[in-house]
Amino acid sequence: MTGAPITDPNPLALAAAGFLAQALELRDNPAAIMNDLTEMKADPNAAIYSIEVDSSIGVAAFLVYVYVMQERNEDGLTGDELYRQGLATLQQATDRDTPGPRMVAHAETETVAFILATTPATWRAMQGESPPSMVATEGDLLMAARTEEERAAIAEDLHRSLKEANDHARTWLAAISAAGSSSDADVLTFTEAETALALFVLDSANVEPTLNALNLLVTGAQEQAGKMISRRQAAAPDRAGEE
Repeated sequence: MTGAPITDPNPLALAAAGFLAQALELRDNPAAIMNDLTEMKADPNAAIYSIEVDSSIGVAAFLVYVYVMQERNEDGLTGDELYRQGLATLQQATDRDTPGPRMVAHAETETVAFILATTPATWRAMQGESPPSMVATEGDLLMAARTEEERAAIAEDLHRSLKEANDHARTWLAAISAAGSSSDADVLTFTEAETALALFVLDSANVEPTLNALNLLVTGAQEQAGKMISRRQAAAPDRAGEE
């Protein structure tokens, strides 16, 4: 994960760790939790930290937003204003079921405020919803006659999507390089959109189907290539005998 690990005493990071421990009912000492935080963004009145936590639903990725309520940033916005905007944005994402982080908890005092967020998949699991099953059922078997045609269409869509994703990744890396941040990962500060993307990737449930599909494709292609080579080698002595 790109970002800066917390190595020096940091009041905001320690406060974020304390809030995380309280919100998730962790027994770890906040000082120890702070060492596992990765700083994603640090402004004069707001910071964002990421962390992966072992939980009852497996390893889950979280973001902790911290706001210094009365401090203003370069745009003149106070931490309190940014906090209210963050609450509204995350609530809207939940209501509209759009991509991006989901709010798990929030809290505020006169001096500081916090928001804890996670990926949609983890948020749904925390709500008790079961993930979609990948096991075939009798209903799926009834679709067998259409499977080959559908697989071909889906493969074309997947091919197109992977190419587009690769093009976007290349463009993003070029933008990072142009900004002069690629040589030192610790100085890379994420935008809000990049932070949401990083959280999405951190949660393995979001990319596991893609990784599984790629692994199956690569393995299948290697096996088919191996079989073709074996057939050619087996046929070679027969052709030599004919000559």
